[in-house]
Amino acid sequence: MPERVVVGSRGSKLALAQTQKVVDKLRKEGYEVELKIIKTSGDIMKDCPLHEFKGIGAFVRAIDEALARREIDIAVHSLKDVPSQRLEGTVVAAVLERESPCDAFITADGRGPDEMGLGAKIGTSSLRRRAQLIRHRRDFIIENLRGNVDTRLRKLNEGLYDAILLAEAGLIRLGIDREVNYVALPPEEFIPSANQGIIAVATREGEEELVSFMNHQKTWIEASVERKIIRELGIGCAVPAGVYARSANDKIEAFCEILSVDGAIAVRVEERFSIDEQDDVISGIVERLKVMTQGFKD
Repeated sequence: MPERVVVGSRGSKLALAQTQKVVDKLRKEGYEVELKIIKTSGDIMKDCPLHEFKGIGAFVRAIDEALARREIDIAVHSLKDVPSQRLEGTVVAAVLERESPCDAFITADGRGPDEMGLGAKIGTSSLRRRAQLIRHRRDFIIENLRGNVDTRLRKLNEGLYDAILLAEAGLIRLGIDREVNYVALPPEEFIPSANQGIIAVATREGEEELVSFMNHQKTWIEASVERKIIRELGIGCAVPAGVYARSANDKIEAFCEILSVDGAIAVRVEERFSIDEQDDVISGIVERLKVMTQGFKD
């Protein structure tokens, strides 16, 4: 009899598409897989802007608690939603190969930010995306937008917004990236959230070997750099910040940015370094950003 494992996931179409990638890999290895849907606070409080949630891990906590209670064996998350402080007894044991880290600027006709009319209304629930867009175009009107991908696209098509922002990776995972008119914003200019485009696979501590076979090493390196920077900065989604690392040939390029909420002020650091130097360089990046943001006000 094949070993049976229970995989926990949110129930949204996007979450299930992400989880299916993990399920397929497990089944290919010979596991019998059961899927368990778990509602999180982020799913229940759909109208609340993300930065207003109390506590941490709005889309993660309930699933990790089920993991710790042994109700599931594996938890699947979007890594950008996973707090750096893990629930005791659980660990991110693997990451899948990163898809696009980019934000997708979606309109009815495929226009980019520079082609929008004066005072265009843009929908997003992300403080980072809001601040970056306002910095780029001071005339943009940014309004809160929550809901699953289908809901957000429907609101765009109904004319409630002139454009909306989503992660391009989500469009790719849902298989609708060729059906939607959008511009992928360059990650060096519109620096994404740390770990955007990465699927995380969590287990209980000591059980990492259950999923270690699916870990993508290049993505793991990039994700680790981004998470170290965010962790040392000590910031969460209530601070508009972008952190993006890309690796090639044992070298890493890191792009980091912190903005004021109104987008009027932004500080930025870029570094290129070897993997062996990362700890010292990351500490230097964090110290520079902390000094540069002294006196920041909302």
